[in-house]
Amino acid sequence: MAKVTVKVIEVIDDTGYPMFVKCELTDCKNVKHHFIDKVPVICQCDRYPSDTDAPCWKEDCTGIIRCNIVGESDKTYTIDTEYPDDVESLNNEYRFEVWKEQVKI
Repeated sequence: MAKVTVKVIEVIDDTGYPMFVKCELTDCKNVKHHFIDKVPVICQCDRYPSDTDAPCWKEDCTGIIRCNIVGESDKTYTIDTEYPDDVESLNNEYRFEVWKEQVKI
């Protein structure tokens, strides 16, 4: 499963579990795409929700969105974020062309 790196830019709802955050993906054309989803989807680590000293979900931290690679060029991947977690951008998009350095396989 591939993972694309995103930047958490805002905590949307911290009133319960799970919390919701807004994150940003900048594609290879420098277009910013925004997503709102649950912290466990964006931050896949063992620190959430117990480690309040070093939260992985704080603003300006790095998160990931799991994705599938559906296309490739020399320097970019076309990714699809619909599977496995159904992460859709605020513009109702699932497919993005990103630099290969942004994706961990």
